Amino acid sequence: MKKLLLSMVALATMGLAAMAQTYSVEPAANTVLPKVYSNWASMSFTFNFDQAVTVGDVTSVKLMKGDPTTGTEVTPDDEWYSTTSNGGKTVTLWGADYDGYTCTFECDDANYYLVVPAGVLTEDEIVVEYYGQNAPVPAEPLVVVGGDPEPNTVLPKQYSTMVNMAFTLTFNQALTSVTPDNVELRESDPATGFVIDPMDAWNATLSGDKMSVTLWGSDYDGFTDYFFARDITYYLVIPAGAIQAGDVTNEEDIVIEYYGENVPSTAIDGVQAAGSTEVARYNINGQRIDASHKGVVIVKMSDGTTRKMMVR
Repeated sequence: MKKLLLSMVALATMGLAAMAQTYSVEPAANTVLPKVYSNWASMSFTFNFDQAVTVGDVTSVKLMKGDPTTGTEVTPDDEWYSTTSNGGKTVTLWGADYDGYTCTFECDDANYYLVVPAGVLTEDEIVVEYYGQNAPVPAEPLVVVGGDPEPNTVLPKQYSTMVNMAFTLTFNQALTSVTPDNVELRESDPATGFVIDPMDAWNATLSGDKMSVTLWGSDYDGFTDYFFARDITYYLVIPAGAIQAGDVTNEEDIVIEYYGENVPSTAIDGVQAAGSTEVARYNINGQRIDASHKGVVIVKMSDGTTRKMMVR
């Protein structure tokens, strides 16, 4: 059986009785465990499914400290039990003390893993990671969540066919520094396309709240440069490491698409490059969400691009 490690949004999709299932867990995966009192945490975890589930033998559930397979097992005083509600869509796994109440355990500065064997809730093993009070929490990656011009839209003309060589990008967290030296604007292909250079150099200006940066090419007089926009696709390429938010940098190149006025609509509708897959979703405030979220969402793809879409 394959092992599934829940993502930051605690979302997984897997087969059960030949049907896809989506679930979340409380406390949310990859978060610090809430304390009941002092340094003690509750041995209770609730799964919410999109359909009713058949619960298997829950006595095989484990809470592991340090590592999901080789770590130290944290055992309840009695054993693990399950409680279902919401027509079988909600399942709480809880360890009991000797009096039949939910057990607690001393939660120190370590990583903890709830291990639910295959067949207990789903056909696959579920491993949910949690953190002690001071355990390091993985930093949220930098993601472009909007801009001006909006990514993946037609470039606005300043006059005739001229376009302002200035691009404002909004991120999901406040930026601390931007290095614009190796930014590129390319035609037709983000790696091999013709590079459109400004007369002087690329510059970076942070917004007051530091959530946005404007990358702009200057002319020899220090003003924003222009370029002639044709009916092709343009790519703003920001090299890895150029954007920083605290200790977090963009580990890969950020590639933003823009379009000439008469680029075929199939490109603007968001057709992805071959092999590109979704890696994360965010709401318009830059907060990570799961696939059940409705409304306007920002989808980050494996090729570094982002797509804004409406989920109904």
